[in-house]
Amino acid sequence: MKWPNKGDVDFNQVTMKYREGLEPSINKLDVKIKAGMKVGIVGRTGAGKSSILQALFRLVELSEGNIHIDGANLREIGLH
Repeated sequence: MKWPNKGDVDFNQVTMKYREGLEPSINKLDVKIKAGMKVGIVGRTGAGKSSILQALFRLVELSEGNIHIDGANLREIGLH
């Protein structure tokens, strides 16, 4: 079986900073996206839209919180 098999995404108290000492780009984000849902992210310039995707794709490490896909914590999944 391939992972992810469903596609449920859960952001749990996610906080992300680009560097220590900067304000968080994402601050305590809680959102559950069920498999098959279509989601749009909208907001002003600097609202954190791109930061959400960077956190999801693990381009930047989280300061706090966790992201789960199909119940698997992204922090615990090794990248190969």
